[in-house]
Amino acid sequence: MGSSQSSLPGRLQKKPKMTQQELQRQYQRNLSEQQLAEHFSARQALESNTFTRGPQDFKQIPGINGHAPSVIASTANNESFYHQRATTTVHSASNGKNGRQNYRWFDGRRYHNTEGAVYMLPNDIDEMDRLHLQHYVIRHAFGGNTRAKFDGKIHKDVLDVGCGPGTWILEMSTEYTETNFTGIDISAVWPTEIRPRNCRFQVVNALQGLPFEDNTFDFVYQRFMIFAYPAKDWPFIIQELVRVTKPGGTVELTEIPILSNANGPELAKILEVLEQFCISKGFDTKVAKKMDILLRDAGLDEVKACHASIPIGAWGAKVGQLMRENSAGLWSSLRGWIKESTGMNDAQYEAMVKRVFIEYETHKCYANCYCAWGVKPQPSEQQTATQAALTTPTSASESSHPASLISSQADIGLSLPTVNHAAVV
Repeated sequence: MGSSQSSLPGRLQKKPKMTQQELQRQYQRNLSEQQLAEHFSARQALESNTFTRGPQDFKQIPGINGHAPSVIASTANNESFYHQRATTTVHSASNGKNGRQNYRWFDGRRYHNTEGAVYMLPNDIDEMDRLHLQHYVIRHAFGGNTRAKFDGKIHKDVLDVGCGPGTWILEMSTEYTETNFTGIDISAVWPTEIRPRNCRFQVVNALQGLPFEDNTFDFVYQRFMIFAYPAKDWPFIIQELVRVTKPGGTVELTEIPILSNANGPELAKILEVLEQFCISKGFDTKVAKKMDILLRDAGLDEVKACHASIPIGAWGAKVGQLMRENSAGLWSSLRGWIKESTGMNDAQYEAMVKRVFIEYETHKCYANCYCAWGVKPQPSEQQTATQAALTTPTSASESSHPASLISSQADIGLSLPTVNHAAVV
């Protein structure tokens, strides 16, 4: 009898029951991949009807091998969508100090209107859609939501700086149900009604400092803030990230440089214009390659860095087409600034982007995404004694914190798919 039971077909054998956490992880993993597939399918359906729609519906750019890139002029330019134009300022509810969030419009796109903030990308629905897509591309490129090791049993309090629509933090909080996640951004563009119980958001301008006590978080995550911080403020920002991190906690940074690789002549020219414009605005266009140095200078240990090469265009298969979609959204978001700096009109700008998308394919263009992370050291007994002495009225007020002399960590290449690494700059 016992042997006959052991030989029962697999479908009749009792399967071990999955825990609630395992069920949640499986659900979130399937949901994320399904969202990515649905987005890709929806975009293909849209592109297959490119020439059946009238010019009043979309302004399209020609495709490569039957795949038309995304729309350049989007719903953000539709008068009936926002009901306001470039020079109009309106208000909407938020968590701001005055209970309202100021917005401004520029070239038909909605931007924050926060005093002292320099972030130059829009905060409208089209930009949020681009950020959602970008999240899945980057997660695929790095093989997960973090490059540093993340352990829900250790990392109980997590901060996401510049969380945007909250794609990363919502996914992480669903997977790690016993960890508390806090997302901050200059604009309240995250979900307000439906979100995990262990996830909260707060409107914060990081350039004014983080509104948290020292040693609050076990894991601090920040990405894609190259258009948010002036070059002179990066050391301050990193120090703030480290300040709010607990000893033994991790800080992780991710950035993509403004300049891509294997560029054609048209793309190289417009990227040079964009880079010079950003430099004139005070941004550090090469900060992506310096993040490990910034972390070491801030006193972190075990600093590591890596990069992933992500194709842009149909030549790079599915991920390349999705990255091209992200690129189309970025060109739309940068439209007003580039037109302002070059004097191009709408027709000239769209013609330029058409040529750029052709070069994505003919030159097999790709972008390198950089990541760096490090661990906040535990205070030594001497440091603890010194800190205690500094809190007394008779103590000296000066302290020194020598910069780390550790040499820069070599990049670890993660290629998706094979690209011309000889072109990396």
